[in-house]
Amino acid sequence: MQDKRYILCGGASVKGKHRDSDRDLRLQISGRGGHGNVTLHIEDIHSKMFRSVPTQFHDLLEIATYVYGADQAIKRGADDVDNFGDAWRRDLHFVIPVRNPDFWGAPQVLQTLRATLGFLSDDNYQFEFVALKQDHAIQDYLDFNDTQEVFGRAEQVVMFSGGLDSLAGAVEEILTQKRRVVLVTHKSTPKLNNRHRNMQALLAAKAGDNAPHHIGVRVHKASELNQEYTQRSRSFLYMSIGATIAKMLGLHSLRFYENGVISLNLPVCAQVAGGRATRTTHPQVMQGFQEIISLVAGELFTIENPFIWKTKADVVEVITRGGCADLIAHSMTCTHTWEMTNQHTHCGGCSQCIDRRFAVVAARADQYDPADHYKTDVFTQSRDKGDDKIMAAAYLERANQVKSLGDVMQFISSYPEVNRVFRYLDPSPAQAAARVFDLYKRHATEVTGALDTLIARNITGIRERTLPGDCLLRSVYESGSVESVPAVATAEKLPDNIFRRRGGVWEARFLGRGRTTILIQGADKGAEYLNLLLAFPDREASVYELACGSAVNAIELPANTGVTSEDIEEGYQIVTGAPLTDAGDVADRRALREWKQRAHELLGDIEDARAAGDHALIEKIEEEMALLTKAMEGGKGLGGRRRLAGDKRKNVRDAFRIAVDRAIKQIEKYDKPLAEHLKTSIKHGNIVVYRPGMPITWDVRPIVNI
Repeated sequence: MQDKRYILCGGASVKGKHRDSDRDLRLQISGRGGHGNVTLHIEDIHSKMFRSVPTQFHDLLEIATYVYGADQAIKRGADDVDNFGDAWRRDLHFVIPVRNPDFWGAPQVLQTLRATLGFLSDDNYQFEFVALKQDHAIQDYLDFNDTQEVFGRAEQVVMFSGGLDSLAGAVEEILTQKRRVVLVTHKSTPKLNNRHRNMQALLAAKAGDNAPHHIGVRVHKASELNQEYTQRSRSFLYMSIGATIAKMLGLHSLRFYENGVISLNLPVCAQVAGGRATRTTHPQVMQGFQEIISLVAGELFTIENPFIWKTKADVVEVITRGGCADLIAHSMTCTHTWEMTNQHTHCGGCSQCIDRRFAVVAARADQYDPADHYKTDVFTQSRDKGDDKIMAAAYLERANQVKSLGDVMQFISSYPEVNRVFRYLDPSPAQAAARVFDLYKRHATEVTGALDTLIARNITGIRERTLPGDCLLRSVYESGSVESVPAVATAEKLPDNIFRRRGGVWEARFLGRGRTTILIQGADKGAEYLNLLLAFPDREASVYELACGSAVNAIELPANTGVTSEDIEEGYQIVTGAPLTDAGDVADRRALREWKQRAHELLGDIEDARAAGDHALIEKIEEEMALLTKAMEGGKGLGGRRRLAGDKRKNVRDAFRIAVDRAIKQIEKYDKPLAEHLKTSIKHGNIVVYRPGMPITWDVRPIVNI
């Protein structure tokens, strides 16, 4: 984690609280006539819509704007999302003047704000709220425009980005449900202005007397604040503005529309973790938003995503069934807006472009999404960037993997991050798990079906090799297996520093530049621990957290031991006080499943506790992790087979250190510089950390295509 950065907002001061004032970030928000370095404009507010806004909502708008400004002004410790670096997570300490410091300083408000934003952007947040000295009216941020007609009282506020999902949401609300809607759009770049206007006009023409009212939002920053492109807190600002507009209208709800695969946003590859998976409309974030706005409003305020159980292809079908297929070509999905031109509105290489193209093919609507709108055709053109090749191949690999899974528990084992979702979905964790699995199975079927369709259409070009050799269709067809594609892409350039599993062995390479790659055998457990440590330099972790996660990965249930329908109905029961005596066959198949489930929950809980700074809860979770680790390790044998529990149980911390030392000794036989580096850089104790003392990035992702 980076050193603490103070963000001083609205002229606030932290005089005497820290020494390095040169590293402070100073932000000043202003409205129409201000001179701050961050300006907020909410456009096209109709005078008939405006009501007095409680001061707590006024505070909320400014807090969200300051958070968004700091998010872009303070760089992470990596050039891109896939290279974490040793300072990916930022430590942000805000000092913000507010009108209601007692409210914002209340423990429940602070904890909810910190936990929600911490999970959303993968940063550590601290807030200090001080009394605002000079107030100003919220109208300073509002640009009134009464030229738009208002047809009756609005029934719903809907966030509208102009992408396929939000377009489908607008079609569902306005044309299918016939509801009176206000659409709120964050205008992040002038490049999209004409496209937004065109879509508004087309929607209005189809809606007739039920045409929606549109409100645009602009946030301008001084050029020196545009340092970090990830913008993970943007949805907090977006939501805060939408909720404030809903409050103006006397409404008590807000809707985002995004398909469930994107909302849950499991890693494209099973090994991609944590901060690399964005969480804009993740159910945990949505619940956190709802709790924040309910506290601000002083009453229940709901924030919903009605598309949580839909795939992208389902979303496209909502548009076509609503008679709006012609609007698909006007929608904007690409995340690389800086590459957008009048001719090419989509790059064709980012994850959103890939997802969009597969979806429109799966929904039989690709005739409405012209391929020449894409700078690079997802399927048939050469992909120049190595990252683009890997992204498309990994997307297909996940679809193949999910499609091959036979039951819920295999899915959870392959994608353990999904465990943190269940508690935030209705009606019960067990039923939510079944629905999430069904969602991803349907999505996998759509992706693989779309690929089969495209291969059939282009079989002549594939067979005659008139399509580029590195286009997606030829790569997949000629490899005979989607899973082999990532290996081709990653082989183009061998990273300088490697510590990863390759098939059944571990391989390592240190400081590159012609040095050979070594293979490590006979020290799997220690190598796995090293792999986890090297993935996050300078990140302190509990020994019990690492050991518990490793024990979960080591359990391989036989393929015929899936979750029965009875198991799903009665829910995933938690074994507390796991049996640690020599009581015969202590780890039957059901117990192993239950232990794995509980371990996944604990891994999610400790992240939440850490984000909330609850050290007492962290200690309790670590204690349970230690017990559960010994239960799992005592209840399984080689290859995941069950065995009798023994009487002796080594201390988890000692076992961790012994395993790591054994792995380093194996490494020392073949690469003494790497072994010495690991010895001096890894610090042991209850908390273990890898501190390399120099900027270093390790490739730790496993290679399974051998």
